[in-house]
Amino acid sequence: MIGYGAVLLALVATMLVVGCYWPSGNDQIRAKHLASKARFFYGVSAGLVGVAAGYLLYLILGDRFDYAYVFSYSSRELALGYKVAAFWAGQEGSFMLWLVIHAAFGMVLLQRPAAPMPVMIVYALIQAALLGLLLVKSPFMMLAEPRVDGVGLNPLLQDMWMAIHPPVLFLGYAALAVPFAYALGSMWANHHQDWLKPAAVWTLFALSSLGAGMFLGGFWAYKVLGWGGYWAWDPVENSSLVPWLTAGAVIHLLAMVRVRVGAIRQAYAGVIASFILVLYGTFLTRSGVLSDFSTHSFADEGIGGLLGLTLLVTTFVAFVLYIVKWPSMPSGELYSQLSSREFMLALTALVLAFWGALVFVGMSTPLVSMALGSAQSVSSAFYNQATLPLAVAIGAALIAGPLSKWGGSCGGLGKNYWWLGLFLLGGLGVSMWLKLMQPLAAIALCLAVTAAAANGYAAWKRTLSWAAACSHIGVALLLAGIMASGAASQSVVVTFSKSQIQSVFGQQISYEGTELEPAGKDSYNMFHIGPDKTIVQALTKLNKAGMPAAREPAIYRSLLADIYIAPIEKEAEASPELTLIKGQPLTQEDVSLTFVKFSMAGMDGSAAVKVQTVIAVTAGGQTQEVRPELTNQNGHIIGSTVTAFDRYQLHITGLRPGDGQITIEFNDKKAVSAARPMRLEAEVSYKPLINLVWLGAFLITVGTGWAGVKKLLGQRQAQQRGSKSCCQDY
Repeated sequence: MIGYGAVLLALVATMLVVGCYWPSGNDQIRAKHLASKARFFYGVSAGLVGVAAGYLLYLILGDRFDYAYVFSYSSRELALGYKVAAFWAGQEGSFMLWLVIHAAFGMVLLQRPAAPMPVMIVYALIQAALLGLLLVKSPFMMLAEPRVDGVGLNPLLQDMWMAIHPPVLFLGYAALAVPFAYALGSMWANHHQDWLKPAAVWTLFALSSLGAGMFLGGFWAYKVLGWGGYWAWDPVENSSLVPWLTAGAVIHLLAMVRVRVGAIRQAYAGVIASFILVLYGTFLTRSGVLSDFSTHSFADEGIGGLLGLTLLVTTFVAFVLYIVKWPSMPSGELYSQLSSREFMLALTALVLAFWGALVFVGMSTPLVSMALGSAQSVSSAFYNQATLPLAVAIGAALIAGPLSKWGGSCGGLGKNYWWLGLFLLGGLGVSMWLKLMQPLAAIALCLAVTAAAANGYAAWKRTLSWAAACSHIGVALLLAGIMASGAASQSVVVTFSKSQIQSVFGQQISYEGTELEPAGKDSYNMFHIGPDKTIVQALTKLNKAGMPAAREPAIYRSLLADIYIAPIEKEAEASPELTLIKGQPLTQEDVSLTFVKFSMAGMDGSAAVKVQTVIAVTAGGQTQEVRPELTNQNGHIIGSTVTAFDRYQLHITGLRPGDGQITIEFNDKKAVSAARPMRLEAEVSYKPLINLVWLGAFLITVGTGWAGVKKLLGQRQAQQRGSKSCCQDY
């Protein structure tokens, strides 16, 4: 009850925070005293959240399989790093992770200068909602019967990139709650400009972490899943992309506010929409409504109604407050000329918002169509075609925006920046080299190349900060990489014979056979590729039953392209199943098999229950005993495979103790090898300029994070100067 009790007490403490912070008339002394109490209660709440999270981690690391969550996502043989990752592998644990980050950010908000009272009320209410979810869907539920071992982490998730992807993503989710709280708190207090600076810092941080989380997930999908891409427009993927796009729009609107206060209304709307879209994405992916449309979605586990209610209440309260406070918000024109930097910022924000709306409609289609009685989803082709014009618009804005002036224009762009035409021609040359057949893709690539040059020049001339230029160049490279690796990608199915060299996409490739890891858990298809015969490996991970559970492609990386080799797994021919009667030899392919005896182990509950059998294998006048086992693991009977004379494989499939019979599958490896030469069929893909995708993603993450740190340091320096000035005046 430690974990559940800590969550319950944390909820009580959080509601006390709200009660203490709530406006209490004009008595400033009493208000100050209550604010001090509120900070204390928030510290208590955050501490209790830490206790609950620490206890869950203790249960996982301690192999407490009497708890349902630990049983479902951990196991004794799981490596330490993946046991830690099991903390957030499931529904309950991921909410706990979100709550921990949210509480930690709340402690940051209480540092001097502390966030205003209305802001903390909103933020504490969000924390209360998360705590309520954890009370309904608790990771501290116990099983009726204790288990010896757990199911373990899905082999697909046992990868470094996937292990760190969720925490980074939840940093962004939690960070977007801060500008949301600032926006609602400032609207409530009619302080419409006080929230802008802290909101910019937190939005930049959210933009950086959300982007990093998505890019890590994309790299994992490319490296592990073997389908050749990094973004499938899956509804779960889109649930992170949409708030990231709207947060990008918010940053451009907040930049406008510095010279056009009329943009505050749009900034309010963008901040509110960003966090509500986080809640909406959470509802879609964790309520079970998309379980038939997304392989990443959680099944319905009884919290869909609470998630939907949280979303509806938050949306209603936020937009009602926005409408009520609209007349008191600053107004004014957003730009004076269509060629001014203000217009370019507004245009960029509009394109990003429209992009987000388009993806929002696409990912909501299953929900809407389900309500209409005909459940269906949109294909990835819809997104690819619909977003191409937006990619072109972003490319054009990235060129014109940094070269334009505040209140002025980017007039004379062709005259003053004629040299950009050389980069356009360079982009055209790259498009021709790639043989891009889609006109819009070729235009987007040309504009992306030019945009990278324009932003580098603007930073050099100091008309744009290096942080912003880094982010913009990252977007340009990302666009170029997507166009090249997507539209110009090529694939072919190749049948390899062992050690035979084949020329594929200009590279010499040979298949060198399959090797089994010493522990027997993984197997590798080995390839030699390139002039130096570089070894690349396609990995097949096996589950506890010895069956393929996850496959990773072999990737040969070079500066200009990747060669991507994904073996095509064919269903193996079933080995003949034999029934052995105790003490009666059975001859199979000149081999005599005799079931000798069996014994039981683990009946005292100290380990998994096992049936150990002894089979005598006689071949060529020699006899060898082998001991295949049947193991009861969490209700599943799993048979082991043994080998006699390094040639004959026996896999036990069943046992009938009363009849003295066992069933096995028998296989002669040498006979199979002689009957079939070593061949492997694989899909080989050519991914040109794929490295621009990863480089662009890295620069976006670094640039947005850099910009956030610069703004934070600037605000602190301004506060310090203000404090010194106040002291001098005093």
